[in-house]
Amino acid sequence: MLGDRLYLCTQNNIVIALDPDTGQQRWRFDPKVKSEGRSGVTTCRGVSYYAVAEGGDCAQRIITATFDAQLIALDARTGRACPSFGKGGFVDLKAGMGDFPHGFYYVSSAPTIVRGNIILGGWGADNQSTAEPSGVIRAFDVRTGAFAWAWDAGRSGNNREPGPGETYTKSTPNSWAPMSADEQLGLVFVPTGNPTPDHWGGKRSAA
Repeated sequence: MLGDRLYLCTQNNIVIALDPDTGQQRWRFDPKVKSEGRSGVTTCRGVSYYAVAEGGDCAQRIITATFDAQLIALDARTGRACPSFGKGGFVDLKAGMGDFPHGFYYVSSAPTIVRGNIILGGWGADNQSTAEPSGVIRAFDVRTGAFAWAWDAGRSGNNREPGPGETYTKSTPNSWAPMSADEQLGLVFVPTGNPTPDHWGGKRSAA
């Protein structure tokens, strides 16, 4: 809820702005995601807001992420994708993740924004493979969508994007739930689950 608008997202990642008094729709943005997937799980647990201090294009923006692994910035006034963010308002979150079946990875909770960075974890399909997508935590610049840093449990001390032919470490513990952040301290607190397979550790690496 910001000013005279209530922002929400649907299970299939449509973002809607409503008049909080009447329920009248102010705008609606449909990213037209391909929602079917082998996991059978789709959800959107909220959107995030950021105000660009210097104003300009999309000075007030809604940040959301989708079931098909896209990070999106929308103009909070109009619902249009922000042209200054990523490629026409979109950032591909599959970059560096390697190959995986559709629906095996997506951001299931509202992005966390702290010190000008969008911090994202991701949901991974439970108990489906020993080589599922990485649970890497990534940060992207909230103004431009540019990659800022990554925390990959399997690449200690390496906070860069993977190079050609490389990927983030497969099947590391993932963070699908909401995170907490402290703007003053510049810290983000990340809850994680188990590495995959979730309930049997016989195939897990020593790391």
